[in-house]
Amino acid sequence: MENLIKLIPLFLIFSVFMIFMFLADRKTLNIKSKTVGDGQHGSASFATPKEISKSFKRVNYEPNLWREGKTKDLPQGIIIGCNIVKFGKKKKVSAIVDEGDVHSLMIGAAGVGKTAKFLYPNIEYCCATGMSFVTSDTKGVRLDRVQ
Repeated sequence: MENLIKLIPLFLIFSVFMIFMFLADRKTLNIKSKTVGDGQHGSASFATPKEISKSFKRVNYEPNLWREGKTKDLPQGIIIGCNIVKFGKKKKVSAIVDEGDVHSLMIGAAGVGKTAKFLYPNIEYCCATGMSFVTSDTKGVRLDRVQ
């Protein structure tokens, strides 16, 4: 009987805990009642051209002029993409630049263009704008290609 009396406070604490859990469970978000696209599975989407033009700056991609120092007022940032417009046989390339205080990490399989399409254009652009940057070449084979 003494052991049973000692278990009463433990039973009361357990009962209060179970009642609390039952009441807390009734105030869930009830995700299953939401329709798809209403935040149930996230609401991420690709940026529209209007959102891209509002968030990023377009700069004429002219690395030959950048090397000669003939361009002025280039915004500092990272090139995150490009836009190519063709006029007959000529084409105009503009770089999409993120001016924010950002860091980047490029990961990809061998041969997908990490160096030629991301690293080299960003090194050229950083040098043209006077921006500092840090890059890592774990194999040590690219130093001879950067002037």
